[in-house]
Amino acid sequence: MPSRAIVLAAIAVCAVATAACGSSAPRSQVSSQSAPSAHPLKKRHRPHRSRPRVGTSERVLAAGTTLSVTVTRVIGHLGDSGAALQPGTRGVGVVVRIQNHGPGVYDSSATGDVSIVPSTGSARPVFAAHGVCQTPLRDFDNYITAGEVRQGCVAFSIQAGAKVAAVNFSPHGQAAGRASWAVSG
Repeated sequence: MPSRAIVLAAIAVCAVATAACGSSAPRSQVSSQSAPSAHPLKKRHRPHRSRPRVGTSERVLAAGTTLSVTVTRVIGHLGDSGAALQPGTRGVGVVVRIQNHGPGVYDSSATGDVSIVPSTGSARPVFAAHGVCQTPLRDFDNYITAGEVRQGCVAFSIQAGAKVAAVNFSPHGQAAGRASWAVSG
């Protein structure tokens, strides 16, 4: 049976090792000094990049290719779309233009790539049987070759009182490379 001194020494070593967890840097490198501020109580904010407005083209890097994506229009009410909407919701549409600069082919799904951020509640893509935002038989975001330009509309259902605050384009439905546009009004 181990002596009491050995057990206490093992516990002490474990305690020191556990206390050191969470930082591999020496203590002298953990703290930093900054120049004195004229207003020491004010927090310094780094300027952040604001979202571009609808109509602005954004360069998007997708696997094997580069795209220029433009949200050309947000349709605030899809009146006669034939979309099956739940009570208390309304249809809205987003018109998107995608240009593939190459070198690869871009092959995805518009309902997976395009999303909206409503002012309240959630949004879900819906099938529009007819109208300005009619869901096409072949997805406009499907198999876009280098040099090709495609445009289409994606219909969504949002709460009746909500507004579209932003539109996102996520290449291949992934967060990496996402572009986002602010919607005014």
